[in-house]
Amino acid sequence: MNETHQPGRAPAEYNYRNKEEMSRAMGHAVLLEGEEHGLSVFFCPDYAIFHTYSTYARGTESLTDTYGLLDTTPYGRQQAFEDAPPGWPQNPTYGKPSTAPADG
Repeated sequence: MNETHQPGRAPAEYNYRNKEEMSRAMGHAVLLEGEEHGLSVFFCPDYAIFHTYSTYARGTESLTDTYGLLDTTPYGRQQAFEDAPPGWPQNPTYGKPSTAPADG
């Protein structure tokens, strides 16, 4: 399921947080426009609808093996919060590779 953010229809919200709360939690401004991934489960007995489960962001990692595979590689996911040994590349997640020469 994709979470669609259309501010003209309703206030943008993701992972049960509004734009201001997301910015505060992330420590920087967030866009919250377009679509984000998430998963919701519904149960519909006798025409009644119950929203029984939702997960967003890292909570959906178990649905694919991509992150588990990256976790086994020498450089891992290269996420900004991870500590990398000296000399290892540390680019922003999904960023362009650094053009600076390696030390050594």
